[in-house]
Amino acid sequence: MATVVFSAFWAVILLLVIWSIFWKGWALWRAAQRGQKYWFIALLIINTLGILEILYIFIFSKKGEAGTVSESKPAEISGDSNISFDKFRETDLRVAKVKSAERVAKSEKLLRLQLDDGREGRQIVAGIGKKYSPEEMVGKEIVIVANLEPRKLMGLESQGMLLAATDESGNPILVAPSEDVNPGTRLS
Repeated sequence: MATVVFSAFWAVILLLVIWSIFWKGWALWRAAQRGQKYWFIALLIINTLGILEILYIFIFSKKGEAGTVSESKPAEISGDSNISFDKFRETDLRVAKVKSAERVAKSEKLLRLQLDDGREGRQIVAGIGKKYSPEEMVGKEIVIVANLEPRKLMGLESQGMLLAATDESGNPILVAPSEDVNPGTRLS
C-alpha cells in the first residue's frame, strides 16, 4: 500500500514539473511573439531558475556522492523485514584486531584500518574518524563483516565493514568483544 502512495506522489510531482515547464515555455514564446522584451527577459529568467531548481532537486540534493560515505538512517524494523536463520548464517561476522590506523586524506571522518583477521589480513575504510583517533584504534579488537564485497571509498578499497552502533548525537560506538578473542574467531 505504501509503495502505491509513494508512486502516486512521484507521478503527481512529475506531472506538475512537466506542466510548469510547458507553461513557462509557452509564456516565453508568447512574449517573444508579441515583442514584449521585458516580459520575455523576466520569463526567461524564471524559466532558467525553474530548470535549475529541478536539477538541484534531482541531482545535487542526493545524499552520498560517488567516493564518499553517505549518511544512513537505521532501518526501521517491521514484521515483514525478517530474514531466515539460514540467510543470517551467510553473514560472516568475525573478530579482527587493528594493526595500524591512519586518517584518509581529504576526509574528516574516514579512517583506513589494517586488520589482523586471522588469515592474510585486510584493509577496511570506516567512517569513525570524528570520534576515534588512529592512535586509539591500534590494538583494539572489533567485529567485522568479513564476506562483504570490496568497495572503493575515497579511492581506497575497503574489504569489509566494521560493526558500530550510533548514539543520540550521531557518533559511532564500536561493537567489540568484552574479553580478548583470537583474531579471525567467527561470531555465532
